[in-house]
Order: sequence, then structure tokens, then C-alpha cells
Amino acid sequence: MFKTSIKFLSCRTMFRFSFQSFILLVILLFCMTVQCKRDSSGVATDTVLIRLAAEPEQVDPLLARTLADRQLNNLLFQTLLDYDPQTLELIPVLAESLPVVDSITDGRWQGGMRYQFSIRPDATWDDGSPVTAADYIFTFKTLLNPGVNAAPFRIYFNFLKDIVTDPLDPKKFTVITDRPYVMALEALGTVGLYPAYFYDKNQLTKNISISDLADPARADSIYQHNQQLQNFAENFNNKDAQEIIGGSAYQITEWMANQRITLTKKKDHWTEAVPALSTIPDQLIFKIIPDVNSATSLLQSQQLDVLTGIPPERFEELQETLSEDYNFYKTPKLSYDYIGINGNRDYLSNVRVRRALAHLLDMELIIAEILDGQAQRTIGPIHPSKSYYHQNLQPIDFDIKRADSLLNEAGFGTNKKPLQLRYYYNIKNKKAAEIGLLLEKAARKINVEIIPTGMEIRALLTHYRQRDYDLAYLTWTTPPGLDDLRQTWHSSGNVAGGSNRTGFGDKNADRIIDQIRISYDSKTRKELYLRIQEIIYQQQPYIFLYTPYERMAINKRFSIQPTVRFPGYTISKLKR
Repeated sequence: MFKTSIKFLSCRTMFRFSFQSFILLVILLFCMTVQCKRDSSGVATDTVLIRLAAEPEQVDPLLARTLADRQLNNLLFQTLLDYDPQTLELIPVLAESLPVVDSITDGRWQGGMRYQFSIRPDATWDDGSPVTAADYIFTFKTLLNPGVNAAPFRIYFNFLKDIVTDPLDPKKFTVITDRPYVMALEALGTVGLYPAYFYDKNQLTKNISISDLADPARADSIYQHNQQLQNFAENFNNKDAQEIIGGSAYQITEWMANQRITLTKKKDHWTEAVPALSTIPDQLIFKIIPDVNSATSLLQSQQLDVLTGIPPERFEELQETLSEDYNFYKTPKLSYDYIGINGNRDYLSNVRVRRALAHLLDMELIIAEILDGQAQRTIGPIHPSKSYYHQNLQPIDFDIKRADSLLNEAGFGTNKKPLQLRYYYNIKNKKAAEIGLLLEKAARKINVEIIPTGMEIRALLTHYRQRDYDLAYLTWTTPPGLDDLRQTWHSSGNVAGGSNRTGFGDKNADRIIDQIRISYDSKTRKELYLRIQEIIYQQQPYIFLYTPYERMAINKRFSIQPTVRFPGYTISKLKR
């Protein structure tokens, strides 16, 4: 129903984290009600005060780029499917049920797949018109329009070839793909839907077919010669972020720049007739507070109802002083911090050098002292909560002697020539700065000079994307569903504009990654996941550091169930 998400986005995770849990947030928002006041008519009005770390730029699902963007659009738009917050399995939301999926055995798309969806009969838009296949098709026309600023999403849908409406029921439709792809269902089902009646009032996209737009070359050609398609894209990209219409029970009723944004429950929304979806707060007030210390002060004065992202050094203190009114929780985030190693550099192309660098970090000390114990170690790109996480791979231990030995074998180290490396990090990330200093100190003992260099995040990402770095400290968000490792770990991504920025990969690793994408048998898929984790572990393209905990305080009026899903919890009921 209504959704939330996490962190600065990479392309890979962008569409996944923009399509968050419908059911999760309905339950969450129902129970996040902590202020109960009465309006002039005597009707109880529930209001939730929530911190927003930054002002959103775009609140559309297809245009969202930041966490603040997604935190709003996930509350304003609905999806066909979403992830159960505990099992992380897909569940129906706007769809009546999970779709029927079968193989295409003949015809033009032989070898592909069919996904047959049916939209809930009671689902309607704000004007009372039904949510139909036409809205789903319009959403994908928008996504596939070359002029719409949705390029980070489009790259995930090259398997989509057509969407066909049932001639007897406008709420039923079939999505056609040209190949098996195990992540196709979540990709197709977790896109936030747009009402065509509102976003395409002049029907500028009506005569353009999905099949044409699904072919990138054909789509580019049509776009260049179709003024209507160009006009639509320009209007869509440049509309006022505050003037949007989504399918959820909330609408924006106030937006005070850099101060607060208010979402108010719509009257007579169709979800009121659905018990599981109807009991949600009347109003959500997002206070825009970039500084977490300021947010913490508001929590202490009980001017915030829920606060996540509590600094680790403040967590225990706040827990002691506010325990009478708030419960405190910590759950693993669906993300990990890492130091990328540029294997495209000659002096870092040797795996011995990369493994030696990993041995220079005392992660037990870092987690205990720098992170105040608010994290857990991890060994690779798969989140520890996943069933196919490799439990038998041990984290790299802190061992300066072993690091020196490996470096000497590679032609560096105390008995060989010196090695100088620049360590780039976000200048606002204090923990990255402290970790860099520890790395610098340890490396100095074996004739390696590490030069920590802090920079603004945009500059850091530019260096990283252009492969102009030695070491780079970054955070990666993992999806709640299955992991598609192709974008970041396939050797085809190690090109200009690609997302493999370490030079990792060979034919064997590529083959395993490609097999994962078409393996529908969970046992086979798990074996492949385990094998690619072993290869990444052996090659050490990253120094995998840790999975951080989400630290949060919630008023004791709530019952809560922790989850790895952002924001780290689901609330099952409000204590009255």
C-alpha cells in the first residue's frame, strides 16, 4: 500500500527501492499515530510527526532519485505487488493475486514468458474511474519514453516486449517478455502506477504502442519524429513536484519549502472498504530536518513521534533518558558499506595486493569503537538476511604480517617498492574518515602510503563512475527480493557508462551471473549464488566492511515488529 525506502541510490537499486511495501506502510502508518486531537467538528484526527532528512526534489516513482523523494512517492503511489516485510516474498496489493506465469511455446516470442495480471475490481482513482490495464500500459509508455528522465529504470526492462489488455475485462492484461528472467515479476509488479486520465489529459501517448517503445532503437526513432511524444516528456519531466496525483489514500495538502510537508488522507477513498488497508492516520507531517542532532533534540522534547537514523554514539544515552516514553530498536539495514578497489589500475590488478589491503582493517575494532557496535560484518554483495547468503565464508581477518607477505609476493611491501594509494570518501561521512585514518596507519607499517581524501558526494561519485580512483568508500543498497548481480559484477559493465567499476569478472563469473537470471529452480539458483560469492570473495574487488543497523526510537504507544526492510520496522497495532 504505502511504502518507504533507504539511502542514496545507485542505478541498480533505484527501481527496487522505489517500489516499497504497500501492506508494510499501511500497517506502519496505521500504528504510527501518536497524536490524537480533535478538529472543530469533534472528529478525532490522528497525526504522525516524522523526520525527513532532506527536502524532496521529485516525488514521482519514475523520477525519484533521493531517499527523500522515495519516502514521499512511496506514500502517494500504489503498485500491483510488493514485498512482505518479514518474508520478503512478493504479495498482491493492487493486483487481486500473484499473476499466472507461463512459458511461450510458439509464435514471435517463443521462449519468452507471459505474466497474466488482474487488478482488484474495487480499485479506483481519485475521480472515481477504475484502475485498469490502460493505466498500467500508460505507466510503461511513460517509463519507456526516451525523453522521460527515467533512464535508470529503463535499463531493467529490456526483456519487456508487449502488454495486451483482455478484450473482455479492462482490468485484466498480459505482459509479454522475450526471455525468462527471474527478477521480471518483481520488476513488472512493483512499479508505481500513474493515472492516465490525469497525466496525459491530451492523450499525447494514446497512439504510441508499447511494442514500439519496448524496442530502444524504434523508440528513439519514433521520439525524434513525434512532437507529441516530445511534448509529453517535457511536460512530465518539468511538472511541479507538489502537483501530483497517485493512487494511494494520501495527497499532499501542504508543502512549506525546507520546513514541512503534510500528507492528508483522502475522503471516501476506495481503501476504506478494505479492512486491511483502511485504518491509517488522517495526517502525516514530515518535518524537514537535515541535521540529525536537531532531530534528536526534537525527539527529546517529544516533538517527533518516530526517529530513525539515530547516531550510534547517542543511541544508548537516548535509550536511558527516554525509556519511559519510547522504545528503542536496531535492525540490519538492507545495505552494506564497502571500499571499492580499482582493479583497472595496474598496481591494483594483482589479487594479492587487493587481499593485502583487506587484511589491514581491524573490523572488530571499527564496529566496536567507531560504530559503537551498531553493525554486523559481511563478506560479499548478498545481504546476510538472504537465504542464499554464504554462511561458510569467513570475514577477512586483521593481519598486518599476512598483508606484508602478500604485498611482497606482488612486488610491493616492506622489502620491495613502496605503494601509494588515494582513499576517497564522502567528506560528510565521519565514519569513513575514521576508517581511512586506521587504514592509513596500518598501511604505513608495510611501506604503503594511503592518502585519505574527503570530497563532496557528487565529486566522489564522478571519480568512481569514471574509474578515476584507487580506493573509494561507499554504501550499496541491496534489494528486498532476489539479487541481479549483472549490472555491478558482470564484466560487460566494465566500460564507460557501465556500473562495474572495479574491473571484476571473467567468462566463468559472467556465465554464473547470467545463469542466476534465468534459474527458476530455487535450489539451483542458490548453488549459483553461493558460487559467485566464492569467486567475488577470492578476487577481493571490494573490501566488504559491514551491514549497518537502523537505529530508531518509537513512542511506546506502538507495538512493533523489526524487519530488514526500510525503515527497519513494521507496526502491528497502536496501543490505546
